[in-house]
Amino acid sequence: MKSFQGMNRVQGMTLIELLVALALSAVIAIGTFNLLRTSINTRDTLGAQAESTSQLSRAMRLLEQDFIQFSPQRPVKDAFGDFAPAMLMDADGLALTHNGWAWSPFIAYERSTEQRVVYRLAEPGSELCDLLEDDLINDQGGCLIRSYKAHLDDDGSLRWYHQRLLRPLKAIDWRFLTYDPETKSTEYQSEPPTSDPRTGLLLTRLIGVEISLTLGTGPIHQRLFAVPSLPPLDQGALP
Repeated sequence: MKSFQGMNRVQGMTLIELLVALALSAVIAIGTFNLLRTSINTRDTLGAQAESTSQLSRAMRLLEQDFIQFSPQRPVKDAFGDFAPAMLMDADGLALTHNGWAWSPFIAYERSTEQRVVYRLAEPGSELCDLLEDDLINDQGGCLIRSYKAHLDDDGSLRWYHQRLLRPLKAIDWRFLTYDPETKSTEYQSEPPTSDPRTGLLLTRLIGVEISLTLGTGPIHQRLFAVPSLPPLDQGALP
């Protein structure tokens, strides 16, 4: 009988030993949970950064393609018969006409190889930038939208097609690099060069367009695109 009781004392665990084992298990479980949570947060952060970088790269690529193929000699006519210049800055955004719109055999309708596009910042909750379930993203800014039509001259029946390029975006700023043949100098302007109302010719020459994108996460990305342009009133050579 004494030998059996002694065997139980040797094989069993005391209450203190049990509590220590439970505490160690709890510490290991908490550590594992924290490690898993950190891994998930890191994955989500890297995924969001990768998505943001991908969107930014695509937006810059489209901007570059449109600007380097800018068609300065092609104004467009609206539904009222009024003509707008090849590049126009107004409350709706920056509109321009560009060449190089590739034709596709899968399109059932005819269209020009030139395209009219508009770049704008759409506010969150608007028709072009719907609200997301994540209020944090909604508060960080809106959407960079690229809109285009199938034809340049509008008879009132054309519709706009919209592409969402970047989100969230706080601000978009434009500057236009011009060359003045009289002073033989370059300067930035807040709007594209306008023509002389008496002659219809340009007084200065547009040679570049600068865009600044302020992302919702804080960074500002700036690019300067060279553009084809018509000669100004004076045929002065560029510096």
